[in-house]
This record gives sequence, C-alpha cells and structure tokens, in this order.
Amino acid sequence: MRNLTMLSACLLAACGGAGEEKKAEQAQAATVEAGQWETSFEVTAFRSTDKTTPAVKAAVGDKESGPTCIPAGGEASPPGELFAGPGYKCQTQSSYIRNGRINVSLKCTRAGINGDMMQTVQGSYTGTGFEGTVETLTYLSGPGDFAMTRKITGRKTGATCAAAEEPGLEKSGSRGG
Repeated sequence: MRNLTMLSACLLAACGGAGEEKKAEQAQAATVEAGQWETSFEVTAFRSTDKTTPAVKAAVGDKESGPTCIPAGGEASPPGELFAGPGYKCQTQSSYIRNGRINVSLKCTRAGINGDMMQTVQGSYTGTGFEGTVETLTYLSGPGDFAMTRKITGRKTGATCAAAEEPGLEKSGSRGG
C-alpha cells in the first residue's frame, strides 16, 4: 500500500512537472516574436452572400503565401496584414495574443474592391509559429459580397526584416483574391 501511495505521489509530481514546462514555454512565447515571417493561407470555404458574383475570385483549395515584417519594439500586436494575407490593408479592431492564443478582429480593404472586409482570426501560437482560421465577411457598397474561411499557418523566417519588397507576392494555385 505504501508503494502505491509513493507511486501516486511520483505520478502527480511528474504531471505537475509537465505542467510547469508548458507554463514556461507559454511564458517564453508571451507574444509573436518580431522579425520576418512567412504566412500561408488555404481557402477552406467560399460563397457569395448576396447571390452575385463575388468581388474576389477564389475557390476551395486555393493557396497563397507572402512575407510580413513584425517590427522590433513596434506595435503591441503584429500588423493585421500578417493575419489577413497578401494584398490586404488592415486596421486592427481588437487583438488578444497571449497565453498561446490568438483572437484578432480586423477591418480590411483591398485594391479594386469598394467596401470593408471584416476578418476574424482564431488560433494558437508559439514565439516562432502559429496556426488558425481566418473568417472573412464583406460589406461592399455594390454587389460582390462574400464569406470566406481560410486555414492560416505562419512561421518566423528571420530575426530581422528583409528589405521592403514590391507588392508582387508568390501565389500557388490561386485564381486571385
């Protein structure tokens, strides 16, 4: 019986130790680190919300990726473009990036589209990587409203940001958008 009690105590201590390691890892990754990042997106759902041709051309399975810089000592949270994707200009409406969780709301625009694109991001992160889901819903001044869901993954590719690049980002299998 005494051995069983000692075994239980050891197992509890081991479990507690694993929890402490997890807490230390999360404390280390208090935020998404500054530097150069590569973010990839894959469309998992896409539909018109006003029964017209959507303002962007996209289909389930389309993929795109692009670089984003998170400046050192800059904003409290990463720029919205990190989570929105290539071609978007965004304002962060709300941002919770703590304890390994990402919950961000963005108000975005895109060249050639007249209106707002609201995006919400839900996911998880470590200091050098993240994954999650981006939900987009549009409020356009004319026809073309759509809803889109994308899987997002990001990884840090450098400690410092690359020189400013021209807007022509790599796309693979994408039909635009």
